[in-house]
Amino acid sequence: MITCANCGASNPDGRQFCAACGEYLWDEGTARPTSGPAVTRGRPETDRATDAPADPVVPAPPGPGPSTAGGPSTAGTPSTAGGPSPVVRPPGPVGPGPGRDEPGRDEPGRDEAGRDEPVRAGDGTPQALQPGLPSTTREAPRPVDPAPRPPEPTCPHCGRINPPGRRICRFCGESLTAPAAPEPERATWWERLRDRWVRLWDRLRRRGPRRSAPKDRRAAGAARRLLLVVLVLCLVGVLAVAGPPLVRRAVEAVRDHTENPTSLVPAAMSASSERVGAGAARLTDGANNRYWAPVGTPADAWVEGRFTEPVRLLTVIITPGVGLRRQAFLEAGRPRGLTVVTVDAGGKQKKTDIELRDEPGEQHFPVEASNVVRIRLVVRSTYGTGLDPAVAIGEAEFFGRR
Repeated sequence: MITCANCGASNPDGRQFCAACGEYLWDEGTARPTSGPAVTRGRPETDRATDAPADPVVPAPPGPGPSTAGGPSTAGTPSTAGGPSPVVRPPGPVGPGPGRDEPGRDEPGRDEAGRDEPVRAGDGTPQALQPGLPSTTREAPRPVDPAPRPPEPTCPHCGRINPPGRRICRFCGESLTAPAAPEPERATWWERLRDRWVRLWDRLRRRGPRRSAPKDRRAAGAARRLLLVVLVLCLVGVLAVAGPPLVRRAVEAVRDHTENPTSLVPAAMSASSERVGAGAARLTDGANNRYWAPVGTPADAWVEGRFTEPVRLLTVIITPGVGLRRQAFLEAGRPRGLTVVTVDAGGKQKKTDIELRDEPGEQHFPVEASNVVRIRLVVRSTYGTGLDPAVAIGEAEFFGRR
């Protein structure tokens, strides 16, 4: 340990300045420097007891012994006889700066690691360094770059920020990984053509009409009037050709929904063939226990009725079989498929296929035709095989308007 000669504080070995008062420390066993220029500071040293400025003391050059009693002495230079040499006190800098009285400069333990290593010159000899002044031979520590912080993910669903490293949002529970956007589908040719026309129309509309000369405007007006006349004539021609049929159909549709249909009874009945006691006239006699039955093969057999005047046909009602009783109904053949053929006053035919259910009773079928003068029922298929008769129709009724 080195004891400061100025304040008496103990300092560790190897120190050059006192940690308490900042004075130079000299080992008692080594000679103190007496040659060379005196070290001074920027301001005079102040006495610690009286706080009065004192002149710096410069040590006398070393001699072989104590000074001669009769020799002259210099004012301000103490004698070396009778005590240790005085400590050199260089004055500190005047004004604020890194002087001795800087707060916290002489605190014990401050910058101990830096003070334990002496500053050396280019030839390796230690140099004295005033406390608080930066070293010109020691490299300044380089700043250490902080480790990059991972980014904080933002939830694509609720928009709130989550801590780094999370995969699930801590607020809404959804995944923090945004789903990959689907690739846009290629537009079809007609969509591309439509978009092109839309862009062209928008461009023309933004550009606005061009100002034309009066002559051009008159020609354009005449062309528009001519086009309007042609369109009107075309419309009149279409109405003249297709108008009457459309009007008649519209009138017939209104009457069909507003008027109640009536029973249309044919004036005469005929058939391709008929069994004894099962003639065609029995289809319109109003009795369901009498029937019409053909002779031989039932396929393509027909029965026909004639009206005295053209009628509007709306509904056909067929009662299949020989009667309404289930046992008698199943003992004879029944029609399965029929073709209703209507003939108007002009000889034009209209065919309508109907399918019957294999059960006794009336079965209704909508058959619409206008100006009907004849109606024929043609057998296409039957229920039951090897029965006698092969097919039988109990009743045929027709409803419409006269």
